[in-house]
Amino acid sequence: MTSSHFKKIPNRYYKTLLKTHFSLQMKKNLYRTYLPFLFLALLIQSCGGESSTVDASDQKVETIAMIQRSKLQLLEVSSRNKQVNELISGRVIAKNETQLFAEVQGLILPSSISMKPGISFRKGQTLLNIESEEFRLNLQSQKSAFLNTLTGIMPDLKSDYPDNYTEWLRYLDTIDLNQPLAELPATKSKGEKFFVTSRGVYTSFYSLKAQENRLNKYSIVAPYNGIITNASADVGGLVSPGQPLATIISNEFELESGVSLKVAAKLKVGEKISFSSNEMPGSWIGTLIRVGGTIDAQTQNIPVYFQISGQNIKPGMYLRGAYGSASFDDVYVIPSSALGRDQAVLILQGDLITSKQVETVQIMQDSIIVKGLSPKDQVILTQFAEPVAGKKIVQ
Repeated sequence: MTSSHFKKIPNRYYKTLLKTHFSLQMKKNLYRTYLPFLFLALLIQSCGGESSTVDASDQKVETIAMIQRSKLQLLEVSSRNKQVNELISGRVIAKNETQLFAEVQGLILPSSISMKPGISFRKGQTLLNIESEEFRLNLQSQKSAFLNTLTGIMPDLKSDYPDNYTEWLRYLDTIDLNQPLAELPATKSKGEKFFVTSRGVYTSFYSLKAQENRLNKYSIVAPYNGIITNASADVGGLVSPGQPLATIISNEFELESGVSLKVAAKLKVGEKISFSSNEMPGSWIGTLIRVGGTIDAQTQNIPVYFQISGQNIKPGMYLRGAYGSASFDDVYVIPSSALGRDQAVLILQGDLITSKQVETVQIMQDSIIVKGLSPKDQVILTQFAEPVAGKKIVQ
């Protein structure tokens, strides 16, 4: 503001303005004088607080380092010769499983076996009979026509091919309408062969053999000893070609399991392993019969198959066995939890906790086989939240 401006202001306001101006000027001078001293005091206080915090932390570490011997879980180790067993487990399956289908049409007749689940049967026993009387009579009619054809050519065979007439006559005498046809006599010349062919003998013969084969399909015979596991056909029911009738399994069983490539390389066909079940007492002998040729993409295991023998074996049973895959000398067995991420274990030597490097030989289900320890080493099994190697313990 200029002097001309002050002249326009009344005296009472002018005095007030001067007082305000001098007051602001004094405050500025005070800030400039004492502000550096205030900043220095705050800096000193901050350094002093950090120093006290470090002291408290050091005191806390000393407290944690005090470990009592009575609270340690110790394991005194000793060397041994260890046999490693690989677990082989799997479910029992039937060696043969067959689903029976109808190939002809007709009514189901009673048989010596009741087609119900759980029924046992023997190889060669008739499982199902389908009504075939109409088809059988038609077949006999065709055989009779064939017999007439042969009878009609006999005079010509006697006069034109006397060398083979006796064979044809003997064959004619053996024909039984209720029995399958025997094979035709072999011709001795091309002329005889052409003559028999021209009379339709071969055409009729092979047509009859096809019908005889179809007649056999009206009876279903067991291909092996086994058990019926499922049945969908009842006596008196009408079946059609392609209709499922029953499912059967054999009395021979296998166990399918998956093993690692390392174990599969050691297994040999013919090796025997003892299997057991958690659900029932007893044991069963499994003989390795084949090794699969593909690897499971998810488990990286290769399938192996054992033939199981013994009593009371049922499909679906879960069995477990052990295979001795390797043997190690002068090794130590410790719990898996005792081995640190740095491949070291904690050892108590006197009143000092030390860390000792070891070599892992084999990892098992809940323990580890290692080398690098000494007999009577005190392995510490207690778990700590922070490193304790190099610290002493108190009694």
